[in-house]
Amino acid sequence: MPVTRLEICTEHLSIDQREELLDAVWTALRISPGMVTADGNVELVLAQCGGVRPEDTPLVRVNDLEYRNVTPDRLVTLMRRWVR
Repeated sequence: MPVTRLEICTEHLSIDQREELLDAVWTALRISPGMVTADGNVELVLAQCGGVRPEDTPLVRVNDLEYRNVTPDRLVTLMRRWVR
C-alpha cells in the first residue's frame, strides 16, 4: 500500500495557524512533522511549497491534490476522507 503524503505548506502561515493544524493531525493520527503513522500509511511533512498566495493559506497537499484555506476542522475532514 502506498504511503499517503500529508503536506502542510508553511508559506504565509502564522505560528498559531501552523500549531492548530499540527494539533489536529496529532489528535487524529498521533504523528508530528517528519513522522509516519505506526501502520506506515501516512507521512506528515511541513514544506515550503512555492508559489502559494497569501489568500490561499493555509494550503495542504494530500499526495498531489491541493486544498486551500484549510482550517483545522477541514483538515480533520480531509484526513477522514484520504487517510485510511
